[in-house]
Amino acid sequence: MIRQLVVAAGVSGMLLLLAFPGFAGEADLPGYRLSDLYRLAVERSEDIRIAENQLMIARQDENRAFSVLLPTLSAYGDYIHYQEAGAIAPEYGYEYGAKLQQQFTLNGRELIALRAARDTIQQREYDMDAVTENFLFRVAAAYYNVMNLKKRQDIARANVSRLQEHKEAVIKKRSLEEVPVTDQLRTDAELSGARAELVNAETLLIYARSSLARMLDLPAGYTLLSGDADETIPVVDPLEALIDVAMKQRADIRSANMAVNLAEASIDITKSEYWPTLSFEAGYKVQETEPSYLAQDDTLYGAARINMVLFDWGLRKGTISQEKARRQNAELQLASLKKQVALDVEQAYLAIRTARQNIIALQDKVSFSRANFDAVALMFNVGQANSLDVMDANTLLQNAERELAEAEFDMELSRIALLRAQGVFLKTVM
Repeated sequence: MIRQLVVAAGVSGMLLLLAFPGFAGEADLPGYRLSDLYRLAVERSEDIRIAENQLMIARQDENRAFSVLLPTLSAYGDYIHYQEAGAIAPEYGYEYGAKLQQQFTLNGRELIALRAARDTIQQREYDMDAVTENFLFRVAAAYYNVMNLKKRQDIARANVSRLQEHKEAVIKKRSLEEVPVTDQLRTDAELSGARAELVNAETLLIYARSSLARMLDLPAGYTLLSGDADETIPVVDPLEALIDVAMKQRADIRSANMAVNLAEASIDITKSEYWPTLSFEAGYKVQETEPSYLAQDDTLYGAARINMVLFDWGLRKGTISQEKARRQNAELQLASLKKQVALDVEQAYLAIRTARQNIIALQDKVSFSRANFDAVALMFNVGQANSLDVMDANTLLQNAERELAEAEFDMELSRIALLRAQGVFLKTVM
């Protein structure tokens, strides 16, 4: 008896798996919250990897700039064999030695270059923060887009279900000859259109999921979880306060400020070419020949040399003019960027205010539209409303649900866009 029950249970389980093939693997599908996507974005983004390499290059430039401040130690040697030797011509000779060399400009050009290299490191760090923030914003936008399209798919599926139920009600009334044939035709047309909208919603959702998967190398069949999404309606500060935060926190503005400093340093480095260059050398060398009486010597020596270009036909003057123009361009770019940042903050500020007010109004609209549809459907069943009234009520409900979904989507995008515009988005997610 027990064996028969086990066999029956096994057969039932196999039939369940055949009837619902996705049931067995549903629990094994990877699920990602938005915070998980942020973590994967930092690990897998090519743009972030490129920014990290740029930072590494800047750090190596600092090491190179620092090495110029230290003397170089080198060794050398040479051997010469003469074809014809004589009383005054040796048969061969050789020389070897080691020397320590140091060179610097009297105005401290090497120190200026070292400070510029360190400023470049700071600028690359700001650039990496900006790249990371931009990519995480794209990930968040793609995440909310998928969630929004999934909600729109649910709305389209609910619309098909409502119209299907109404069609069945119309068929019943048609069999009793209580409604004309045009009501059934109109219902069929509306239902066909709703099914087409459902197909379009499913296609858009598939494409959005594929875009997010390619962006982060997600496995096929992944699922998105919404447990850590901030669903509260944010309270924003006054606009001027938000702009002030952006001017202090935006990574791209900080990078642009560093670009101005680097342009100024480049001018100082170019001007240092007018200054003399002082070099020192100290070493030990050995000279020997065969026969040895012709030349044999080993000695320690030291030397100092100063060099200054007196005239270069306007080369340095033209170079300095170019560097000054580059500095002016950097200052203009900084001013233009500040204007754009202020505009971005204002745009996000207005968008979040609009979305907040729309959500409050559309929540009421959805509630009233659903109550209206239920009432009209009931009136149709008792013969107090016609099929056209039901279609209008259904259209009103569907549009209200769509508008609310779009407003909620706009709210989420506006919320993270405002954080990004202020330059604090990276701090809130990392």
